[in-house]
Amino acid sequence: MKNLIAALGLVDWEAQFVSGLGHPMFGLQVQRRCVDGVDIRAAIQVSDCQAVLVSDATPRINQDLIAELADKNIKLIVITSEVDHWQDLGASHCIELDSNNPLSALKQISELMSDEPQAVEPESDPKGLLIAVAGFGGACGRTMAVKEIGWQLSKLGSKTCLVDADTYGPSLDQELGFEPNQNGLLELCRSIERKNALFQTHFDLLPEVSENLSLVAGLPRISRWTDLRVSTLRELWRKSRETFDVVIADVGAVLELDHSLMHETSLPRRHAASLTALESAQVTLICARADSVGITRLVRGYLEFHELFANSEVHVLLLGVVNDAQSKDVRAAVSRHTGIESIFETSYDFEITRKALHHGSFVSKLDSKNVIAKEFEAIATMIHKNLEDQNKTPLQLKPKRSLLKRAA
Repeated sequence: MKNLIAALGLVDWEAQFVSGLGHPMFGLQVQRRCVDGVDIRAAIQVSDCQAVLVSDATPRINQDLIAELADKNIKLIVITSEVDHWQDLGASHCIELDSNNPLSALKQISELMSDEPQAVEPESDPKGLLIAVAGFGGACGRTMAVKEIGWQLSKLGSKTCLVDADTYGPSLDQELGFEPNQNGLLELCRSIERKNALFQTHFDLLPEVSENLSLVAGLPRISRWTDLRVSTLRELWRKSRETFDVVIADVGAVLELDHSLMHETSLPRRHAASLTALESAQVTLICARADSVGITRLVRGYLEFHELFANSEVHVLLLGVVNDAQSKDVRAAVSRHTGIESIFETSYDFEITRKALHHGSFVSKLDSKNVIAKEFEAIATMIHKNLEDQNKTPLQLKPKRSLLKRAA
């Protein structure tokens, strides 16, 4: 006996149809009758069912619910006169409605439900590496780190993608001299939601900053964060890792715990882009200024939001280290208060940084011998080496102090 949930909406044949489903010849049992998508979502949490039956009259059915049903291996069967519409939403089991005899669909439903369950092949983990670059507060070197590490990795031959996941103040495309692009974060998410067969093409059409280096621009307007869905963003991070060797996400300066992400993926969340990037990342690089304000923000932020970094290797990048004495003090302070031992350092050169912004370029490209370029080159080299060895040993991005030169 197969169990299903019926949510056919306000159609005049609903009662007769549900009654017909219960006929012994079909081997089906209607476990619950629902009124809309919200009711369905609640029902599947407590009911053991193999399918959900809906029609064109069923309200509040969206792509997130369809994806959730697929994740739970529950068939969505749609009785519809608009097959193309439902297929665009991601429904794979559509039965064309015969308006003169709706009950004719009963046999097709029975045939769909009688299929032997197929073994679900576990999805292989993508080979690409996702690095989330975070920081507490502004001017901590986060975006500079994303740019410089990305540039250095591309020069080493790693196919790299920079993603602006800052939903408060996206700026990566502007800093690199690009106009708002149609293949940014929002458009890629929409393509996933439409189950677009040409989704991979959208990655191919991303603007190329240079050879081996692509860019996913941030939101065209920060008010568009309401268009981003948790489940879609998770799929985006996965697909990006299937496409690129390294994906580097700028997750923005504003972080906030949101435990509801674990239970409700259909509603927009203000921090969804940042939080799903941190959740999916294998490596997190937390940037901070190497001064009293920056270190205080780092310690307070890490202790308050340490849950966000539980699934990844955590490293710290200190910006603005000027001498060995300062280096020793700030490293000791960070390690003592956070327990993080993996700490990188970089100096800060206002003139070369300003010049890079003015030209929409990279410090490393304008002056490859600059101390900042050398420091980020050392970090990128370690990442690249670990990528080459990832099939042999787990990723271990550990800094070597001898590789990180400091400005005198």
